[in-house]
Amino acid sequence: MPKDPKSWIEEPLYTQIKDFILIPCVDLLIVHNNRLLLMLRNNEPGKDLWFSPGGRIHIGETLEEAVIRVLREETGLEPIKMEQKGTMSHIWPEIHAVTTYYKVDVDSDKVKMNDEHRNYKWYHKMKTDLHPYLKVMIEKAEIF
Repeated sequence: MPKDPKSWIEEPLYTQIKDFILIPCVDLLIVHNNRLLLMLRNNEPGKDLWFSPGGRIHIGETLEEAVIRVLREETGLEPIKMEQKGTMSHIWPEIHAVTTYYKVDVDSDKVKMNDEHRNYKWYHKMKTDLHPYLKVMIEKAEIF
């Protein structure tokens, strides 16, 4: 998918920007048949952690448009239902993001990963070793 030149920021500039300002993001708690999708991250923040798909909101995008774009780009899945569950700060060493997280029910469990992740699993209960940010989102969204 070609990148929109109005919304895409090349990495050197993005690195400078995120050192000085908060980055607005969305995180997706993706559910199919009462199971939650978690993906093993290749990139910072959260490299090598099981986490929910997510990403920054592009200029000119609504929250819901960002959710659909991230869902399609990172998983190849289609939404059946989306529900905003909350907003919180994620303060990582590399970035301070303010993320709005959504519960997203999807039509399939056949994930097509992009290069941001190297593995995925569907979970029917909370893992004990999840990152605290992810645990808070899952608990507040009442996924399990």
